[in-house]
Amino acid sequence: YTNGSTAESIPAFGPLGAETFGSDGRRYVFAQAGEAIAASTATCSINTTTFVATGSAGTYQGPGIALVSGDYAWFSKASV
Repeated sequence: YTNGSTAESIPAFGPLGAETFGSDGRRYVFAQAGEAIAASTATCSINTTTFVATGSAGTYQGPGIALVSGDYAWFSKASV
């Protein structure tokens, strides 16, 4: 897998769309970037069928790091 421009070994994780709750009270979903997403992107959209994220305005908070198409990341959403 590639993380930005650096090839890294990323451990296999469950399927895209896996969800967990963080200690910050937010719900996180594991998704794949479908395009470049800037670190400054405030909100993202995630397709609920394919779990592909885009940098367009949506209801998920961006991961706060720059992503290129194909990168994997956790995206957060208020849980309440």
